[in-house]
Amino acid sequence: MEKITRLALYVINNSKKRRLILGISAKAFGRIIGKSEEFVQNIESVRRGHYLHIDFPSIANALDWEIHDLLPPDNSPYSDGTLVDKVVFSLNNPLNAEEVIVGMKEIGYFKQEKSLNDIFEHLYLTENMSEKRKVINDLLEKLISNNILKLNNGKYLA
Repeated sequence: MEKITRLALYVINNSKKRRLILGISAKAFGRIIGKSEEFVQNIESVRRGHYLHIDFPSIANALDWEIHDLLPPDNSPYSDGTLVDKVVFSLNNPLNAEEVIVGMKEIGYFKQEKSLNDIFEHLYLTENMSEKRKVINDLLEKLISNNILKLNNGKYLA
């Protein structure tokens, strides 16, 4: 597994989470920031690579953020240069998936009713991504039982 700095991993994971919340595909995000369609997919995989600081302005702009939103808080341990395993944010991880769904709620995605397929499309989860789809489906059930989302005639609503 590749080792990268904690700062590089923070930027990858923070930008991927925001990209998913906003419903931007990895390929589209690459185009938006002026890179090849495969660039973001490679960065967000366990393959080599990370974003360069020169790309931070275009990444922040694409995510409707300021650069400081992309970076860790001041005085955090992320900037000490320590190398860590490149473990990238994933919708296979229920905790990561919950951050995305709650983030979608926070930006108003669920103000209008959404079907399960609407949510899958927003997250670019194709039919062959059954494990991620199951995580999202299970998570939605949990969020309903915790009164974070409502289910109305098979549609999810905040």
